[in-house]
Amino acid sequence: MRHFLLIGILFVSLFASCKKVDNREQENQLRAQKHTDSVFNILTKTWDFKIPWQSAALQSEIADWKAWNDFKKDIRLKPTSSISAFQKRSEVLSNSSLNLLNDIPASLNRPDIKSRIRVLNTLFNDLEMYISLDKVPQKKILWLIPEINMTITSLVNQMDEVVAKKSIPKEVGEAEMLQALDTVRRANPTFTENN
Repeated sequence: MRHFLLIGILFVSLFASCKKVDNREQENQLRAQKHTDSVFNILTKTWDFKIPWQSAALQSEIADWKAWNDFKKDIRLKPTSSISAFQKRSEVLSNSSLNLLNDIPASLNRPDIKSRIRVLNTLFNDLEMYISLDKVPQKKILWLIPEINMTITSLVNQMDEVVAKKSIPKEVGEAEMLQALDTVRRANPTFTENN
């Protein structure tokens, strides 16, 4: 009889402990779902990338730049269904920003433009990484999206400045003066830009 009583107590305690484990799992799933919903809401509200106004001169300069046109198309699309859609879109934007380094128009193929493109690509890579984590750091997302917009603005402003400076006519003798100041060419007359 004692054996039956001990076995009965054992089954009751085993059943009670299983029920506690099930309750903990449900609580953990509920917390994870709340976090996922919170991240999705934050992404939906803040996912707004903007390309600033571009001058007519800049637009004509970059009209044939396929990577830039693809980037503009990709950045306008906003995922709406789930976090996985945001993950896929951030991967596309990361690749699209990396492609900006390909076939840059000759007048814009400068270190200052390339460095801004690399910073933009780094920020999109960070966004892709943070969204892919199991527990998405919401503060990082809230910081990154405005930072990406500021970098895009900086890139467009720099391109606009380069195009504007190119259109300023040179004064008489300015080319010779600049050539005289260029110590690399004076030291090595056979030096070319491609070297």
